[in-house]
Amino acid sequence: MKKEFWNDSVVVITGASSGIGKALLEELAVYPCQLVLLARRAGDITEPEAKHKNCLLHRVTCDLSDPSSVQDAIEWTRKRVDLVDVLFNNAGITAHGRFDSLTMEVYQKTFATNFFGPIQFIKGLLPLVATAKGNIVTTSTVSALYGVPGRAAYSASKSALHAALESLRIESLEAGIGVSLVCVPYTDTALRTSGLTADGKVLSEAPAKGKRKSAKEVAQVLMAVAKDKEARLVTFNLSGKFLEWMRFFSPKFLEKILYKKLYNDFKTH
Repeated sequence: MKKEFWNDSVVVITGASSGIGKALLEELAVYPCQLVLLARRAGDITEPEAKHKNCLLHRVTCDLSDPSSVQDAIEWTRKRVDLVDVLFNNAGITAHGRFDSLTMEVYQKTFATNFFGPIQFIKGLLPLVATAKGNIVTTSTVSALYGVPGRAAYSASKSALHAALESLRIESLEAGIGVSLVCVPYTDTALRTSGLTADGKVLSEAPAKGKRKSAKEVAQVLMAVAKDKEARLVTFNLSGKFLEWMRFFSPKFLEKILYKKLYNDFKTH
């Protein structure tokens, strides 16, 4: 009988206190495994009702935008686990505003959380992932596939992360490490109420219009991707696949679509 993939595994989740990270915690806690859970407010990470009696939770405070905090989390994890079977790189921040209105501080804050923090953290735990021949699964966005109007800082930070992790994937072929990027669609999370405005204030926007995925649905897809070392760039639905293909075959047409669909997000007042 084949052993359940998650049994006795060591799983690291960033952004575990809310949204998709919290959903991953709830889905994985039913297995006898170790979960290393990182969040800026680790005290907000609650214990799931359905937790397996042999599921061990480690709560770690980590602010991905702060290099010293990231290093502390790396060292804490290295001292307590010998390997990492799956690293869910999930935490992130959005930033909304026109290219000409975004301050450099917003670019810096967005890159600190979405690029430099994850890169530092992944680098720090890479030896543990290599020991397990494990998988790195990154929660990303279709906004990383093309520069989206009104999202220059967000798109740029996620695109940069894609490029770096694609390099890592190729370099890790002999090591047996899986590196996957999952571009999730609009999801019911607090992303739009915890991001940044063009001048660096806290973003407070209504949820995106249209059908949205639940955090649980996204978590289940991320878990399926974690089992597949051949998974590379994963898109959820037709809109994601459309953008993925049109960026190559007809970028001019794609830009017209983005202009029309997102005009209210970047129009001048």
